[in-house]
Amino acid sequence: MSKKNMIMPPVVLACVCAVCCGLLAFANSITKDKIAAAEAQAVQDSLSGLPDAGTFEEITDFTAPEMEKVQATALYADENDMAAVLVTADGYNKGGLQVAVGIDSEGKLTGISFVSVTETPGLGTKVQSNPELFIDNLIGVSDAEAVQNTDGITGATFSSNGMKNAVKCALETFALNKEAILG
Repeated sequence: MSKKNMIMPPVVLACVCAVCCGLLAFANSITKDKIAAAEAQAVQDSLSGLPDAGTFEEITDFTAPEMEKVQATALYADENDMAAVLVTADGYNKGGLQVAVGIDSEGKLTGISFVSVTETPGLGTKVQSNPELFIDNLIGVSDAEAVQNTDGITGATFSSNGMKNAVKCALETFALNKEAILG
């Protein structure tokens, strides 16, 4: 086998990879602003979907609790002393639940609005598609123990636990930032 036959396939493969990378970078540069705008609109739609929601303003300097498998990514307050905490939680999928959790001035959960759900269709998505099975039972809770004692959805254990973690994270975020929200 000649040196040319040994060198040529890796060189061709490297060129093909370089062209593909360039095309992917070009496609990303064209679509990244549209994707960011769509994600921001999904968040705004979720905030406006919360019960008794006013006009939410983001609180950029907030304290988020350190929790496993869940993260508060944004905090909002409106003119009615309502708070909304944007939370991303692991269900069956890592980061499979992104929700806006509404909390009133007394620290009670008023509602949950879904930004995105990438859980198993037909099972994990029941937390979104069948609110009467789970979400409705969380309305009015104000402490982690009450959240933990809420029955999950049979067959959607990971997603139910992810939602419980999201709500606990939101309630703790509210408690840590109550002055900034109500101030």
